[in-house]
Amino acid sequence: MTVTLKETARAIAEDYRCNAFLKPRCVVIFYRIANYLACRSRLTLLLGAPVILLYIFVSEWIMGIEIPVKTRIGKGLTVYHGMGLVINGFCTIGDYCVFRHGVTIGNTIRSDGTNSGVPVIGDRVEFGAHSVALGDIHIGDGARIGAGAVLLSDVPEGGVAVGVPARVLERGR
Repeated sequence: MTVTLKETARAIAEDYRCNAFLKPRCVVIFYRIANYLACRSRLTLLLGAPVILLYIFVSEWIMGIEIPVKTRIGKGLTVYHGMGLVINGFCTIGDYCVFRHGVTIGNTIRSDGTNSGVPVIGDRVEFGAHSVALGDIHIGDGARIGAGAVLLSDVPEGGVAVGVPARVLERGR
């Protein structure tokens, strides 16, 4: 995956606009810079290694927000009170998604010991506090995941998922 400087600059501008508080702004902008260095070319990866390591140290160890540098995330990423946010580095996240504190996006381990796939998240998806999305699932555009929900299956476009395990509410409720 090659990331361009123009795309990165646009994403930084949108991320800055979407995050009102200093901590998430810093983490998200720092992520974009580290992502550019890690994904642009082998040369930028090698030359940018100190910046990438600093990003990992600051965001994960100090601020408690784990967003791996090679994660594919669309523009307009919004983080509210991000402490405890964990995103698997292999998942794909669309534009203008919202994450609150304690959200986990990851894979599961099957009974034979292999890893499942990871979630693919559409545009404008909103995750409530401490919600979890696990496995090879697709979350459609405009979906909302309720606080504390444990999502193990697909959510259709515009769906609202709540509960443990999460179920999709009927439209109009």
